[in-house]
Formats: sequence, C-alpha cells, structure tokens
Amino acid sequence: MLAAGLIAYITRVNVPAAIAATWISNPFTFPFFVYIQYRIGCLILARNHSEIPTHDMMEVIKNAPVPFFVGAFPAAALLAVIVYPLTLWAWDWFHSRPRHAKR
Repeated sequence: MLAAGLIAYITRVNVPAAIAATWISNPFTFPFFVYIQYRIGCLILARNHSEIPTHDMMEVIKNAPVPFFVGAFPAAALLAVIVYPLTLWAWDWFHSRPRHAKR
C-alpha cells in the first residue's frame, strides 16, 4: 500500500484509488491469481503446465518461478486497465452521493 501510494503521489494520480486497488490481493484471491499467472506464463513460454503439480500454489511458485513471473506482467497490466477505472468510478460514486446535514 505504501509503495502504491508513493508511486501514485509521484506520478500525480489518485492516491486513495491506487491504495484501494492494492487490496485486491487477499488470502481468498491469492491462489486464483497465482494459478492464472502461472498458466499465462506457461502459455507465453510454450511450456506444458502439467509438469508441475498445481494443487499447492506455493509449490508452483517454488518450482516454476519463470512461468509465474512471466505471467505476472500481462496479468498485472490487464488488471490495472480494468481495476483502476472501476476504483475511480467507485470513489467518485461514493463521494458524489448526497449527504444529509447533521442536525
């Protein structure tokens, strides 16, 4: 979150939106993203993904770092293009709602 906030500040983009977008990596989505990044990397490198067992995601990262990291770049770029505008929209929607004056 700190790195995203700092980079957003330096590049003069929406800091809260950048920080909120980092919350997508949580324990519930982590295995899904690791598997998808690994499969994308295998596709790009023309490797057979069945050589390494995929039942343990940490084992995949340990045994196959090259496909995982190669797949991380296109996955991150795609998610950035999708998630950043959605986060900006949610931020604008939340702050444009009418507020009731406190009495």
